[in-house]
Amino acid sequence: MFLDTLIARNPHLIHSALCLHREGRIPPNTFVIDIDTVAENAALLGRAAKESGLRFYFTTKQIGFNPLIAARVSQAGIPKAIAIDFREASVLSQHHIAIGHLGHLVQLPVQSIAPALEMEPEVITVFGLEKARQISQAAFRAGKEAGLLLRVVSEGDFFYPGQEGGIGLDTLAEEAAAIRRLPNVRIAGVTSYPCLQFDEEDHALKPTQNFSTILRAAEVLRRKVGVRVEQINAPGNTCVGSVPILAQMGATHGEPGHALTGTTYLHTNMQEPEAPALIYISEVSHVNGDRAYFFGGLTHRRAKILHGLVGSGPEDMTKTSVQAPEASAIDYYLSLSLPDHHPVRVGDSVVLAPRAQVFVSRSYVAVVQGIAKGEPELLGLYDAGGRPVESPGERV
Repeated sequence: MFLDTLIARNPHLIHSALCLHREGRIPPNTFVIDIDTVAENAALLGRAAKESGLRFYFTTKQIGFNPLIAARVSQAGIPKAIAIDFREASVLSQHHIAIGHLGHLVQLPVQSIAPALEMEPEVITVFGLEKARQISQAAFRAGKEAGLLLRVVSEGDFFYPGQEGGIGLDTLAEEAAAIRRLPNVRIAGVTSYPCLQFDEEDHALKPTQNFSTILRAAEVLRRKVGVRVEQINAPGNTCVGSVPILAQMGATHGEPGHALTGTTYLHTNMQEPEAPALIYISEVSHVNGDRAYFFGGLTHRRAKILHGLVGSGPEDMTKTSVQAPEASAIDYYLSLSLPDHHPVRVGDSVVLAPRAQVFVSRSYVAVVQGIAKGEPELLGLYDAGGRPVESPGERV
């Protein structure tokens, strides 16, 4: 999806990743991340937010909760993270990354509420009164106060399959009043997802109805419930290019994730401020008919992999098409078309530039610094859950 942009704007990343694979220092099925470029992207995002009066929480699920990268992002200008679920929060907290927002798309299970409160997040998302009551009870026992973001929905809002749910706008005043009476919690604001979506025809980000819903919800909380709304949290394709829209619409918070690696849908345009910082490396396993099969493990339904590079090293790569796996397939392998006039051999390297969601993959993450200087240094190899693993030359 981002291959042409990557070739044009960060060719050193391709070269470094190929060298690491050819030298046997990283295995196939590895996302290689240019940590210096991620830090530069984070600094751009942090400055843009500050100049517009916004605050950002960064997310790490796309890069497998990676602690090295999270620390660099925090240092570069976005000090707190959004943890989509308790698993992500646990990994980040273990590495002393401050949690700003917890449970945005995934509510906290009952047994996770008490340990989540110990992480002292600024806000926790709830989909209704019952979850707010559970958090209230745990906060009372712990002697803490929890800030709650109400996920508010109205008819016609858009949600990806499996992500539906929230407090209905038509019942918000009544439900919020009940939540407000609970001890040890306060309503801090409202949220939804996605609040901005990419329009492929216009190649532009546009507000969704979800955004309008939470703006109306904030007004209901102010006028009918007497809540001082601290946050109108409007995530979805948060990047430097989205900052003017967020500010003009009245958001207070955004949550960049893909922007850190230059891989939002907007970043198929080569002119966006954030540079590409992520690449995927694999290896040809075998050739069957007119297709070469390479080791898989990365795919999800929105990866949008159309093309890749294949060859024996940095000076011997050619572009070809990649076949998306069928919905019924387990991606032990993915396949690519055999290019004309370019032999493909077992063991050749494969380069992709997909839209990543490492946390739902079986992939490794290799964190590399010094790429732009031509001095790549492998800082560590991690699994998809942010845990360090040994190098392929030892035991993986």
